[in-house]
Amino acid sequence: MKKIVGFILATFMLVGLMSGVAMAKDEELMQDFVTLEQSYIPPLFFTNMGQELPSKASMNIFLGKWQAFSSKYYDYKPDYANWQSYFDQMDYAIQDAKGIIFGGGVLTDAHEALEAVRATMLQLRPLNGFPKFIADKMTIFHDTMEHIVLTLKFSTAPTTDLQAEMAATLVLAEKAWSDVEKCPVDAGLWGFTPQEMMQYYGMLAQERAALDAFAAAMASGNFQMIKQTGTLPLKGPFVKAYTFFGDYSFMEQ
Repeated sequence: MKKIVGFILATFMLVGLMSGVAMAKDEELMQDFVTLEQSYIPPLFFTNMGQELPSKASMNIFLGKWQAFSSKYYDYKPDYANWQSYFDQMDYAIQDAKGIIFGGGVLTDAHEALEAVRATMLQLRPLNGFPKFIADKMTIFHDTMEHIVLTLKFSTAPTTDLQAEMAATLVLAEKAWSDVEKCPVDAGLWGFTPQEMMQYYGMLAQERAALDAFAAAMASGNFQMIKQTGTLPLKGPFVKAYTFFGDYSFMEQ
């Protein structure tokens, strides 16, 4: 009987030890996700702005971080369909963006290539134990917000279909932004000071105010107000909040 009890206790201890090792590895992976994200956001931003020198400088940094991350974690999980395939997709997009940036191509084309990275991360992380990564929550909001902005940007007159589409997308956008607001941000992992966290919360409040203004315009039915509040004023505060997570220290060197 003592042997059986001893075996059971040893088994539980082994399981606990293995769980602890797995947790430690996941914590390390989370920190590496953060580091990679911090290097990814600057080239995404600068290529969209069409700024050549900071695009090249930030892309060089991101390429180094990506190579290190991919080498370290490509074989982290053996499931190709649910792990390595995402790494392959991201590497293809990154190499595409690299060729455009350093080959004299159109920087906004590189931006579009880099967009595929966060779209892929949005699949990779939640499916593999990281459902509350702030950048992924922001990506979900970005997609709905961008649909509103681009639709209204190229709309010249109100229609019943347009109103219905914007109303439906607004519901999705408000839910997505609520998820951003509720998503925990570990200041230690991101290297944020208390003052920087206060800045971040202020940015969240600004985007919430922009959403409320757009919702009020939608309720009024005034197309000019809808277009005015649903374009740059809706996108601007989000861009500030999202790019806040990037590392721009290379600009100071």
